[in-house]
Amino acid sequence: MSEDQIQLIQIDLIDRPKRVARETIDPEKVRELAESIREQGLQEAIKLRPSNGRFEVVFGDRRFLAHKLLGLKEIKAVVQELDDQQTAIIRGIENLQRVDLTPSEEATTYLDLKEQGGLSPHAIAKKFGKSHATIDRYLNLARCTEEVRKAVDRKEVSLSVLETLQEIDDPEQFNYFFGMAAANGITERVARMWVDDYLKTKSGNYYSDEGSPPIAKVEVVSKPTFVACDCCSGAVDIRQARQVVVCLDCLNAVRGSRVGKV
Repeated sequence: MSEDQIQLIQIDLIDRPKRVARETIDPEKVRELAESIREQGLQEAIKLRPSNGRFEVVFGDRRFLAHKLLGLKEIKAVVQELDDQQTAIIRGIENLQRVDLTPSEEATTYLDLKEQGGLSPHAIAKKFGKSHATIDRYLNLARCTEEVRKAVDRKEVSLSVLETLQEIDDPEQFNYFFGMAAANGITERVARMWVDDYLKTKSGNYYSDEGSPPIAKVEVVSKPTFVACDCCSGAVDIRQARQVVVCLDCLNAVRGSRVGKV
């Protein structure tokens, strides 16, 4: 039987991928896909690999979930013998072709290609037309906590701000500053100011002549950083500022109304 031949495989013999790259599968999207399959049928078969007498989804996880939601007993699939390395590479190619990947999902894909696919960051960069630095940035994100990755996914913190704040080597202080960054949507320039202040304070820790650790922990206190308000141009503490998306015409209208007040 050809590896590309489509077969009908029983749903109850299929398992989801052991590691799902798409961390958040929107149930509403699965329902929409299920309705499409109900009306038009499955347009593209999923790919499976044999696994201990059963089958594991290589790609097509959402199509598989949609079939389960519809209560269907079988699904069209191509079955291929694949080892872990081959599976990781195929999944990586499939996942990276999607246009709605979150940064965390892209990061997890690169990490799987490295750990399961055995590819070096340089090989991953070459294979997918990315720079080596870009791959390193996403691999760094993949190793962060879920809380950090979700903040990046929600665009509350950029990768450049995250990387700057990671120069803070005290976990407690990093969490504090990262929380501040996520709440206020700071720029990389502001993050650099915070980190520089932290490092200056840290370098002032007292050490004894024998080089022993500090007698008392020096608490890092965040100095206020002021930015100009886009509406009134007054100074505001970055911790109290909020990021608002506004077009230039509306911004000028607000500014003009304030200028006109007596």
